[in-house]
Order: sequence, then C-alpha cells, then structure tokens
Amino acid sequence: MAMLAISGLVFLAIHIVPATPLRRTVVGAIGEGPYMGLFSIVSLISIWWWVSAFNATAPDAVLWTFPNWWPWIKAVIVLCAAVLFVGGLSSPNPTLPHGGKLLERPNVGQGIFAVTRHPLMWSFGLWGIAHLLSQPNWRGAWFFGLFALTAIGGAILQEWRKAETYGASWDRFAGKTSFIPMLAVLQGRARLSIAEIGWWRIGVAVLLWAIMLHLHLRLFGVAPLPLLR
Repeated sequence: MAMLAISGLVFLAIHIVPATPLRRTVVGAIGEGPYMGLFSIVSLISIWWWVSAFNATAPDAVLWTFPNWWPWIKAVIVLCAAVLFVGGLSSPNPTLPHGGKLLERPNVGQGIFAVTRHPLMWSFGLWGIAHLLSQPNWRGAWFFGLFALTAIGGAILQEWRKAETYGASWDRFAGKTSFIPMLAVLQGRARLSIAEIGWWRIGVAVLLWAIMLHLHLRLFGVAPLPLLR
C-alpha cells in the first residue's frame, strides 16, 4: 500500500506541473519541444509505476457496499465519459496546449464545450469517480480517487493559467461555457446540440464504450455488468 501511495503522489505531482508557473520556467530553460517530450516520457513512466503498484497491492477491507443496479449506472457514467473523451479529443479544443487562438473563433463554446469547457479532463474525472465507487476498499479509493482528483484538480489549475494567459478571450469563452458539466446549459448560457457535437463522435464513443465493456472481463478480470459474466 505504501508503494501505491508514493507512486500515486508522484503521478499527481507530475500532472500538476503543467498548470503551474513551473511549466513556464522549464519551457524557458529547455524549449517547448524538449519539455513536451520529457513530460510525455516521465508521465508514461509514472503511470506504469502507479498501475504496477495497484496490481501488486491486494484488496483490503470492504468500506462500503452498493446496490445491484449500480453497475448499470456506472456503465452510463462511463458512456458519458467516453463521449466527453472523443468529443474533446476530436474537436478544436482551446484548453489544449497552444489552443489559445481557437478562443477567437465565433463558434467557440459550442458542440461538446456546451457540456463543459474541459471535456477531456472531465472524461478522466468521471471515469475515475465511477471506478472509485465500484472499488469499496482503500486500494481502489486511493488509485481511482487520486486519478479523478488529478483530472479535475488539474482542470481547476488550468482555469487559472488560461485566464492569466489569455485574459478577455478566455473570459468570453468561460462566460458561454461552464466548468461543471451541463451547468451552462441549465443556466441558459449554452445550448446543447447533438448535431453540433457531431453524430459521428457520439457513434465512435458508443463503439469504444461497447468494445471496452466486451473486453473488460478478459483484460481486467472483472465483468462490468452482470450479463457479461
């Protein structure tokens, strides 16, 4: 459990750096290209270490239980995460590195960004939360909980950095969108349109979700739904 805790904190620290002034310092010292390459390598090593520690840690005492219908709710949450992931990855995304010019587009904030202006980060966050609730022990709570915290906390830090970097352009984007999923739609500041998100993105997300449901037992040894056992 100690190795799982240490590797998790290292993962968290590494992924907080890009949203802090330390990133600017490192990029100034070695350049953008070398920084991205170094960050990718270190990030992959930290993920491998963290997952290895998780797999090597035996499940401990059960902390909570959940009803029989929970796996179906979890499947829906993971489907929503898949839509956010595919939409955020395939749409022009102003929250990605060097995406600041996209803030000047007249349609910025539409599509998947009407749901949340951080679709990628929330996709990881929702995935982590859904799996956290399905792992009723300290091992699962630490791994999936910290994963969700890294994603959502990183998005919060990114908010501050983007606002400082892009000023009024970011403020206009933030005014038409929301950090919390669906909040801007409920407040009337954004309009949810499946057509603007893209039917093909929805289709790809559903396909990816279905494939992972089908392969989950084979890959991870756990059936996500009772009918797949």
